[in-house]
Amino acid sequence: MLIWQNKFAMTMNFPIDFMWGVGHSSFQVEGSPQDSDWREWTRTPGKIADSSNAELATDFWNRYEEDFALAKELGANTFRLSIAWERVEPRRGEWDQGALDHYKKIIESCRSFGLEPVVTLQHFTLPLWLSKEGGLCSENFALAFADYAEKVAAFLSAEHSLVKWWMTFNEPMVMVNFGYITGAWPPGLKNPDQAMLAAKNLVGAHVEAVYRIRKLEIDDLKVSIAQHWRHFQAKSLLNPAHVAAAAFLHQLFNRNFVSACLTGKNFWWMPGSKIHGEMLEVGDAGTLDYLGINYYGRLIVKTSLKEPYIAVEEGPGIKNDLGWEICPISLVNVCEQAWKFKLPILISENGLADREDVLRSRFIRDHIDALGRAIESGVDVLGYLHWSLTDNFEWAEGLEPRFGLVAMDYSKMTRKVRPSFSAYKSIIAKLKKS
Repeated sequence: MLIWQNKFAMTMNFPIDFMWGVGHSSFQVEGSPQDSDWREWTRTPGKIADSSNAELATDFWNRYEEDFALAKELGANTFRLSIAWERVEPRRGEWDQGALDHYKKIIESCRSFGLEPVVTLQHFTLPLWLSKEGGLCSENFALAFADYAEKVAAFLSAEHSLVKWWMTFNEPMVMVNFGYITGAWPPGLKNPDQAMLAAKNLVGAHVEAVYRIRKLEIDDLKVSIAQHWRHFQAKSLLNPAHVAAAAFLHQLFNRNFVSACLTGKNFWWMPGSKIHGEMLEVGDAGTLDYLGINYYGRLIVKTSLKEPYIAVEEGPGIKNDLGWEICPISLVNVCEQAWKFKLPILISENGLADREDVLRSRFIRDHIDALGRAIESGVDVLGYLHWSLTDNFEWAEGLEPRFGLVAMDYSKMTRKVRPSFSAYKSIIAKLKKS
């Protein structure tokens, strides 16, 4: 069997309260009956690689207890899920009480299986009404999001605090990149100036939402984002231009958004933008209680003769089904980079597309070993949430990629555990005892 380098010995220093778990997002598993930007996008020919859609997805909306039971069988104590904004507010200012009630049932069920819910308020999708108003670039975006966030958090803490672990946005810089730089996701733009505005509005929305959620006085409240964090490695450390390019991308993609959430201001610039810099001023400092990190690998960085004069490529290691390099050792680097913010770190996503399930067991073991190394170096790591429990709709790639510990038969909506499920279960059981 093919393996990759970076073989670690399983370490035994994980905290007793370590958060072992899995995750997924609403649009990818619930189905999409309400109008959203992504629902419209999937209905546009040529936008989804396998021409599939998320109309039903895994039907988690109705089968959530099956998935929570699987997570309990796994030995997990944490489950990351998200709320679909388009379900809760299908039209501006109109709140769907039925949707709120159903999400409450889902989260109560999650807790009944002994799973701590980690709830993301926006995982890529926007209500169609907001998309038509300009989406992330709408002048009303920050206040609209804060209204929604306050509504959901207040409802779920009205009687007692059902959720203490919150995330405002999932991978904000990924939304900016694919929506406004490459055009691969809605709204399909290639406009660096709009990308800068989208990033600024996301920071402002996060800050305002956190202010409002904190006023609710939720017990043991923890608020963050899920930041996609890549290890940008220079093609050659002997080439100063490559080193500088890697450092620039690290600052732009990994650090800038986090820094802005902590300071309320930052110097922002996107390659290709005619705006040479803009000082964000969006509020007071300190709107992150911990830092969610989504880690999927490293990218090799070099300079280019074409604008924006920087190029990235996958590393030379073993690849998953989507062609992404598998590089566990870079997770140590990423944790140490993120720890410079001195916030406890939750690995909120880590996984791979592996239809035949030939790499996933080793992948999980080696990434958890890497986390052990990071903890040994002094990084405060709260937990590891594998992505994902079941196969699901993988955005522009559709239903073809298989990320699940549990295989989906979409024609029958049946679930079947893969061998990697048992491997992760054994690791959790072993490290819980250590």
